[in-house]
Amino acid sequence: MPNDGCILEGQYDIPVFEAIIPRIFPQAVVYRCLDCGGVSNLMKKFPGYLRWLERIVDGRPVDKALVIRDSGGKEPNNVLTAMQSRIAGQQFSFPLGIQLCTVRREMETWLLADEEAINALAVGRRVGTLHGDIEEIVDPKEGLMARLTDLELDYRPSVCGQIAAAIKLEVLRYRSPSFRAFEQQVIDP
Repeated sequence: MPNDGCILEGQYDIPVFEAIIPRIFPQAVVYRCLDCGGVSNLMKKFPGYLRWLERIVDGRPVDKALVIRDSGGKEPNNVLTAMQSRIAGQQFSFPLGIQLCTVRREMETWLLADEEAINALAVGRRVGTLHGDIEEIVDPKEGLMARLTDLELDYRPSVCGQIAAAIKLEVLRYRSPSFRAFEQQVIDP
């Protein structure tokens, strides 16, 4: 079974990607998720964290390294170019390579895709469907926090992980082109 190492922006991302990646590619094991403490730290630290993931499994690398970052409203291809420039010319020993991934806007965009996944956490209250293109929501984190407040739930990493575990992947695929691209990157060697 291949194992993946993930380099992520922050602590809220860890339970989300630990829940979603095995659902996308059940054969893979998410071996380690590293929290960089924000997007600017991710951009500074991820080349070093890649080196660390090369030695994490009894002195060997994980099979595949995923570096996942929010685009934060920037053009995702520009974000990928900036990420690629940070490791240009470097060689890494991951048997299945490195995948540099961007989420359009923020990870919370994906959590807004399926209101039933959010409603599953609440007792006696419900939020409605968000209509339109969820990837055009300017501040999805604020939108998710407002929905959780309506359900009398706190915005916490564990809550984000529970939503990710309950989200219907077919709904997420339908509502988010950036998720479909991410899904391919997880599956592809």
